[in-house]
Amino acid sequence: MFRKRNSLLALFVSLAIIQGLQGCRLRTGSSDDLILKHEISPQPARVGQVAITLRLTDARGTPVTGALLKLEGNMSHAGMPPVFAEAQETEPGDYQSTLELSMPGDWHVLVFVTLPDNRKFERQFEIKGVVPS
Repeated sequence: MFRKRNSLLALFVSLAIIQGLQGCRLRTGSSDDLILKHEISPQPARVGQVAITLRLTDARGTPVTGALLKLEGNMSHAGMPPVFAEAQETEPGDYQSTLELSMPGDWHVLVFVTLPDNRKFERQFEIKGVVPS
């Protein structure tokens, strides 16, 4: 009986410690709480430089500042080398970049985001129907 009571006491103490540690942990949320919107200019997109404006916010619409955004553009078919760029923050939560699209057709752009707290996530969007310049 004494062993059983000590075991139960040890279990309750362990659970209380774990619960206390979780309560002290910084809660940063997940990347699912973040929204990345994009705009492309010119429209329709043409071969050559296209301007990409990115808006990074949390779920409440608050701008996310100080992030590092890297872009990788790929043609939708194999055989073409990717193009790369970095985005610069121009206003709180607004990031600007240019990509040099080398061929007409459909492109997909991967955006690699590193937040100030070093959390990382990726988003992807399409640039359909790039036309010759």
